Amino acid sequence: MSARSQDTQASSAWYAPWTWYAAAGADGEPREDGRTPAEAVRDEALAREELVGARNEVSAGPGSGPGNSGSDPAKPSASAVPASSGPALTPSASASAPFGAASTPSGNASIPSGSGTGRASLNPIQNTIATNLPGWSAFFTSRTLAAKRITEGERDENGMEVMDVPEDAEDEAGGEARLQVATATKEKTKQAAVSRMGEVTTASEQTTTTTTTTTTTAAAERKLGKDDKKADKNRASSKNRSGRSSPASPRPAPPNLVLPAWHDTFSVPPRSVVPSAPPTVLQRTVRLVSSFLSKDDAGKRAGRKGKERARTSDPEVLEHLGKALPRTFEAMGELPPDGDVLRGCRRVVVIGIHGWFPGAVMRSVFGEPTGTSTKFATMMCQALDVFQEKHSVKLEKVTVCPLEGEGTIEKRVEKLYEGLTSNKEWMEDLHNADAIFVACHSQGSIVSAHLLDRLIQDKHIRTSRLADVLGSASAAVTSAGGSVHAPRPPQRVCCLALCGIHLGPLRYLSSSSVLQPYFQYFESAAARQLFEFQNTESEVSKNYVAALRRVLDHGTKMVYIASLNDQVVPIYSGIFTAAHHPLILRALYIDGDAYHSSDFLTNLLVLLTRILNAGLSDSGLAMHLSEATAGTLNGIGHSTAYEELEVYSLAVDYLFMTNQGLEEHPELTVEPFSASAEQNDYEIPWRLRDLIADARVHDLFGGAFADLRDAFPHWQPKSAILRDVKRKLQPIQRLTVSAPGSLPHSLRPSKL
Repeated sequence: MSARSQDTQASSAWYAPWTWYAAAGADGEPREDGRTPAEAVRDEALAREELVGARNEVSAGPGSGPGNSGSDPAKPSASAVPASSGPALTPSASASAPFGAASTPSGNASIPSGSGTGRASLNPIQNTIATNLPGWSAFFTSRTLAAKRITEGERDENGMEVMDVPEDAEDEAGGEARLQVATATKEKTKQAAVSRMGEVTTASEQTTTTTTTTTTTAAAERKLGKDDKKADKNRASSKNRSGRSSPASPRPAPPNLVLPAWHDTFSVPPRSVVPSAPPTVLQRTVRLVSSFLSKDDAGKRAGRKGKERARTSDPEVLEHLGKALPRTFEAMGELPPDGDVLRGCRRVVVIGIHGWFPGAVMRSVFGEPTGTSTKFATMMCQALDVFQEKHSVKLEKVTVCPLEGEGTIEKRVEKLYEGLTSNKEWMEDLHNADAIFVACHSQGSIVSAHLLDRLIQDKHIRTSRLADVLGSASAAVTSAGGSVHAPRPPQRVCCLALCGIHLGPLRYLSSSSVLQPYFQYFESAAARQLFEFQNTESEVSKNYVAALRRVLDHGTKMVYIASLNDQVVPIYSGIFTAAHHPLILRALYIDGDAYHSSDFLTNLLVLLTRILNAGLSDSGLAMHLSEATAGTLNGIGHSTAYEELEVYSLAVDYLFMTNQGLEEHPELTVEPFSASAEQNDYEIPWRLRDLIADARVHDLFGGAFADLRDAFPHWQPKSAILRDVKRKLQPIQRLTVSAPGSLPHSLRPSKL
């Protein structure tokens, strides 16, 4: 082997990092020859020291001066030092390597070559073995070699090793502990290296070495700081990925509401007011005389403008307002002494009638309908159970009659009537029942009115009017000397209609270019028939109104519930705003996920419902505001109302806790309506003004309108439709509340 190749082999030992790991045990165990690893390293270092000394002598011999440009080829080169028989010592890239390994006694990294020889530079690491032997001994005997070794892992584009941060909590704890140990080891090694560098550095180089050490220390500290931040960041991201971090407590969902509440309807005027007894003959005479004596005052009142005169409320008129409206037995002071709020009712029949079911195409997309007749009947039974538990009463028997059948209105009425009358057990319980509940949804609201009308006409249901007829006949037979059985008391009947299609679906559904082809070609005739209720002059609508009129004339109580975010039926259709009768009770179902009870528009619609429940008109304002709250077509507002138990409890309380009113009921009246007629939303401020201008509305609900006025500036609608509605309702801010019976200043007629 040539001298140059031997020199190259000796210097290239630096590039063979794996050779010395096997020779130097990291755990200090004795070798085969009885020497400890530290002793073996010491002996090998001494041998290399002798070789370095011999090489220096050769370099200082003859022919090595600066003036000699040639070299004797017979003389061995300094680079031709035979390779050590021991293992080649190569420091690891670990942070535990001595920082002073790069320094030489002369401050240079290599030995100057002789003249003209071109000898290769000595390995700077090998040159420091003699000058820094304790440092290398500490390095090779350190346990960090066993704890952490260089491995061929994944590396990034810059050649840096990439390590995966463990996601497990235990791995995170172990990683943090290892990071702390490594940091402490680095700090100790750094201080020891700086100390050793000061010992081996000459006086002439102390300043340079100190500056270099300070710079190296600052760089090391910055690197350690970056590593710590990166480790913290990785641990945080690892927690987020693994989901180990404790999530924030979820905010409770807002509750669903059925408004107006019971006390807002029956504990406030006019239903809470008990009219005084009718005047006697003497009282009527005194009033007649007083009217003649006050002709002058009457003439002054006649000189006022018509609207102003109409707005001035009469206390006597307000006292007798809504006299035909049902009132609670508690308000009338007619609570039963034994606490039996059922008032002798022991047997109840519950009839469930489902709505229109979509065709196979829609069912394949949205799934099977959940609003079945059994669902409605079961929910009504649950409401009865709650009522019994609340008032400590007990029913003897509750019969559930879920009626199934699809098709158009006429076909469904026929199917359901046949299904009910063909069941002998159901019919027997129906005849013996003290109270009858009907729970229906959507199209079932129309079907239920026709079914009740037919049951009443066929004498399957005893009503108060039929009881009066039978009582008169029994009295006539008894006076003639005959004997008849005493007629049974009339049955109490209540119908709960959820999201009823009384005035048809939403307007845009009938004019949508996307939906109309579907209803025309894919759906049945029953679906197309629903749009005929958008016009009160259609044949199906007239038949429905006629049947409903006869049912109400027989004392049946109706409860209409509309869903605020219904995507199919608007509010004005769900609560049937065009119909007027004392026995109709209305309410709104408010989905807590869709609307909040503090929303301005929600409170306004609830107030309009209260006005309708008081027997007054809403001036058509609900019709203009309904479609602004409609849900999206793929929403669930049409199907969530029947999941709320409170809507069924409202019907139960209405039947058992209220009377039939204090006077003869007027006939049902229905205002003309057509969804195809052009609707001008700019009528909203005028209809609002017309509503507040009513003296009865002002006296009964003036405080509620004042609350709405104060809440209006805080209303922040999100959608463009609601923002447009807000602009049209801004005149409510000009409302000034005055004493009952006087005209609000903002509502006085203009002089123009």
